[in-house]
Amino acid sequence: MRRGRRAESPLLASSFAPAKGDVFMSKRFITLLMIVAAPLLAQQPQQKPSPQPFGERVDVNLVQLDAIVTDSRGNQMLGLGKDDFIVTENGLALPVDSVDYFTNRRLINAPESAAAFKVERVHDERYLIFFFDKVTSDFASQAEMIRARNDAFRFLDDRLRPEDRVAIVGHDVRLKVYTDFTSDKAKIHRALNDATAYGLGIRSKDSSGTGPSLLANMDIDRMINKTGSVYEALDLLGDALRPIHARKDVVIFSNGIIGPDEEVRGNIVLTRSRYYDPMIESLNSADVTLYPVSLQSGINEPEFVHQNLSTMASDTNGRYYRLHTSYISPLQQIEKQTAGYYLISYYTKKRPGEHGFQKVNVTLRNPEFKVSARSGYSYGD
Repeated sequence: MRRGRRAESPLLASSFAPAKGDVFMSKRFITLLMIVAAPLLAQQPQQKPSPQPFGERVDVNLVQLDAIVTDSRGNQMLGLGKDDFIVTENGLALPVDSVDYFTNRRLINAPESAAAFKVERVHDERYLIFFFDKVTSDFASQAEMIRARNDAFRFLDDRLRPEDRVAIVGHDVRLKVYTDFTSDKAKIHRALNDATAYGLGIRSKDSSGTGPSLLANMDIDRMINKTGSVYEALDLLGDALRPIHARKDVVIFSNGIIGPDEEVRGNIVLTRSRYYDPMIESLNSADVTLYPVSLQSGINEPEFVHQNLSTMASDTNGRYYRLHTSYISPLQQIEKQTAGYYLISYYTKKRPGEHGFQKVNVTLRNPEFKVSARSGYSYGD
């Protein structure tokens, strides 16, 4: 785990919790509420317990994790409360303090005011990044990437909503940004063309843009000189996305990712790149989920090309799409999965000065439902 990376301190949920029964909120209120959605441990103690035996002191801190709950067909399950979730650290179950559901999609079958559960409407906080991994030289792979781009055109033309923000990035010899977050379909089309044509990308924020910016937080020198591997590129992307207080979903179109310092023997990757763990820490700290989509057929290629893509998805609470007949299908599934999520809040104890990564296990009391949650959080300095 990288030392010296300091996690942000989310605000206390209790400081701005809505009144019971409230449904509609101002955009400013929503923005404040989303600050706490990152799966990070609050740095400031919420309360100080009584002194421990032998002079030991611990701080009680707030942890908040996002989770998606679905049925066996992938439909999101709504209306769950804190008694439906079980959260454990090191095998010990911790009481869940609160659970809230957030969505940026309108209810289909009933007005929100008539919903049987509390729905927080979030319209300006949905962020989607298309990442084209272009380290390839064969004609078949190039043609497949063009097909993925064309399906992305179709998907965005049909499904892009005014509250959605899309950025287009890619990697060949380094990370390149082709458009900052925007809902302008013309800009997105031009960026998709540039991304698959090995364009130079852009290096500064569009002055006409509105809302949070990816490039406003980007270390340009690092982007140009220190993103030679996809792992380094995603690490920097996580750092640039961290100040944007919302969930971010990255769709990676790739033929397979093998780090320059990883050893492949037989049909598996034997060693892990030194850049891998810092990348995962950066992405999880920024509340970024990876959804890799294979540009391979999934039939004749060696197994190792899928290994890292699958692991990267798992380590960021995402999903790897290996087999598909068109790219529209995984894109629709990603949209369906990311339309809403639960924010689980609970308290935990840590000794002052400690730092590290705490694994967390989130399960449901109803075994018929499936929960997908991050595997843990970073804490301390």
